[in-house]
Amino acid sequence: MNAPPLLSLRDLAVVFHRDRRRIRALRGLDLVLAAGERLALLGESGSGKSTALLAIAGLLGPEAERSGEILFPLLGRAPILGRDVGFVFQDPFSALDPVLDVATQIAEPIRFHRGASWSAARAEAVALLRRVGIEPAEKRARDAPHRFSGGERQRIAIAMAIAAEPRLLLADEPTSALDTVNQAQILDLLDGLVRARDTALLLVTHDPAVAARIADRIAVLYAGRCVEVGPSARVLGAPRHPYTRALLAAALSLDRPPPRPLPEIPGSPPDPERDIAGCPFAPRCPLAASRCRTTPPPRTGGPEDGVACHLYAP
Repeated sequence: MNAPPLLSLRDLAVVFHRDRRRIRALRGLDLVLAAGERLALLGESGSGKSTALLAIAGLLGPEAERSGEILFPLLGRAPILGRDVGFVFQDPFSALDPVLDVATQIAEPIRFHRGASWSAARAEAVALLRRVGIEPAEKRARDAPHRFSGGERQRIAIAMAIAAEPRLLLADEPTSALDTVNQAQILDLLDGLVRARDTALLLVTHDPAVAARIADRIAVLYAGRCVEVGPSARVLGAPRHPYTRALLAAALSLDRPPPRPLPEIPGSPPDPERDIAGCPFAPRCPLAASRCRTTPPPRTGGPEDGVACHLYAP
């Protein structure tokens, strides 16, 4: 008998209310994540990736209206942020307290969620610093966050997120502010940590290369909807949805000179304040037919492996 998924999103929708405006950030997201699995949410800025992570973590502000279901079937209860779900934010400096030394900040979730003594929690915090590559760990544990580089701060933020040994780690563009060398190191660190602890990872990125490096599966988001999801090798090697193809075609590679002119996806994403009658990608899609502009595309497959496109409708 198959184990239930760790995380299940069913028709998840989020609307932000701002100055009498209704901004639709998510428009019915269906996804599943198994224990120990690594899933990347891939898409342009504004596709709803970060909003999905905030909704899962329960960190949406009072201006957000959420509908649909966020379930943790394997836990059998609502998750506890910090204990069951860890969060690695895009900007590590804003996630760290500028006053406290880094060992104290890592030790706090160990004490609070795992009931360890202060001395035991601090000793484990030093061990975590060493594990994420901060050396000499005993000495630097007493330093404040401003004494670390951007890459080191992100390592410390990861140590904080995994300190209570969560079942799920949410990572929101954890390498976007780093140089190429630090990006690779942070991704390898995340990969090693989640594998060693059998922790599920939900990673937000706009870079297909990042998704390819770390994810078992990739979900492609566009205008708040999942347009394609499946194993990473299949999504990147044989993409089905026209948006996925366009997104991969527009990605540049360091292995070869950039083409001229630079590839782009023509047009703009739909206005998040407006309803969408048909496929949200239809105005930009070279394969769009009349039904694409008037009828929502059906999903072929399921939340683990599927595509929402009229080209694959029965």
